[in-house]
Amino acid sequence: MASGLNARILSLALLWFGLGAAWPGEASQSWEPYVSKHYAFTLLKPTGWKVSETYQDRPRMWGFTVADPSGRCLLRSMHGATPPGQNAVAMIRQVVEDLSRQSREFKLLPMARRQDLKVLDAKGKPAGVKTVVVFEGSFLGSQGHKRQFRSLVACGGGLILDQRIEADDGRLAESAPILLQTLANLRVAKGIFSFDEGGAGMAEPSPVGQAPLVPRQLASGWARLSAPADWKIADLGKGACIVTDPGQRLYFMVSGAEFVAPRYFVRGVPGVLASEFRAPSSAFAYSAEQTGQATRFEFQFIKQRQDLLQTMRSFAGPLRPVAVEDFGYTCLVKGRNYRGFTTGGCSGDAMRASWHLWHFTIMAPQEAFEAALPTLAAVMGSYQLNQEMAGKRMADNLRNYYAGLRNLSNQIARNSEQMRRENLEGFMERGRVQDYISYQTTRTIMGEFDYLAGASGYVRGSASGLYTADGTKITSEPYGESITRHMQEINTRELYEARRP
Repeated sequence: MASGLNARILSLALLWFGLGAAWPGEASQSWEPYVSKHYAFTLLKPTGWKVSETYQDRPRMWGFTVADPSGRCLLRSMHGATPPGQNAVAMIRQVVEDLSRQSREFKLLPMARRQDLKVLDAKGKPAGVKTVVVFEGSFLGSQGHKRQFRSLVACGGGLILDQRIEADDGRLAESAPILLQTLANLRVAKGIFSFDEGGAGMAEPSPVGQAPLVPRQLASGWARLSAPADWKIADLGKGACIVTDPGQRLYFMVSGAEFVAPRYFVRGVPGVLASEFRAPSSAFAYSAEQTGQATRFEFQFIKQRQDLLQTMRSFAGPLRPVAVEDFGYTCLVKGRNYRGFTTGGCSGDAMRASWHLWHFTIMAPQEAFEAALPTLAAVMGSYQLNQEMAGKRMADNLRNYYAGLRNLSNQIARNSEQMRRENLEGFMERGRVQDYISYQTTRTIMGEFDYLAGASGYVRGSASGLYTADGTKITSEPYGESITRHMQEINTRELYEARRP
């Protein structure tokens, strides 16, 4: 079974960080595999979530429930056989009536959707019609709290599929991504009837109301994913891509952006934005608005991803800023209201000169987001990075990173040595200047042209005594005849010159 999406995307996140995202989930959740006790299926579920199973033969029917330990949200999936010639609409109506009887204050929202799809056999030939109904509502839980739910019931070709996600009132939209991702990780054992062939459930490889998903690979070979055959894939390199439907309304994006601190920003460099380090939600909205891709962002929720954050910090080290978030939002794209969900992260360098944004995003027109979510979830859940190419790239990035650190350390050492030499040279030059000033001062005081300031005005001294400005000899003290008679000029020039290197 494929590894968890968090593990797959983490490699790409590390790659974009310069060290080498994740599907939406609770802030501290990781993923773990679960194998059915009856060997009917395997499942990748959030760590610590509880799974309960049911299974019977004649008629064969199996199902399971995955619940959050806190009881805030859960999902149910039931697969069963129907009697030959059973009316699909009647079976679906019976499922709804059973749910109504089992729940208190059961209410349906007036937004149920129905679609009839052709069922194909293993050879691709028509084998009947499958009726699919999606509906939503609310009821009172066992604790007396109001719960919201969204159900998908598909019936046809002798099979029935009933899948439901539910959560506390007001938290279904928030919990839906991780519940749908859990369903997207469902793998049914061969030989057990399912809708894998010729049909699909809420999270099977062929989402309701959409064409079957076809395995695809990016042209660069960096990653592979599954998407409807007519969807277009733009390969952006290094695992980044944009996947969209033919009408370019639904989007799955794996991409990023480069930022430079304003003090280092040079205008005219393509693909680089100027900003100080931001949280992923803020960076995502800022980059979209600066590049003209989207405007008017309104965030519905923002959650810290502590699990990914701890992993990224272990790679980034203490000096590099790191942030990872899940966030839902609405925005304006090409004049149309869109709704989206993103897992994104930011990582900067140790000098705070530049930083990166990476993100995994699903987007759709606001009115079509709920209907498109199963398809987008399945496409996103199928994304797998080429581990070999990512590993080589991560190794190259690590080598470049540590080589840069060594070059920086060597440059600092060279600059320090240069500064030490220049400081020493300046100190020696100051010493030579002071020596010369001392020489000049000594020569002036002891020489024949010494002028001293005294109470009687400026005087001139010589070996014979002191004289006023007009040449009148004054007292010999303190520089009079008795003292200065034997004085000779002290010429320290030779000593000064001798000290020069």
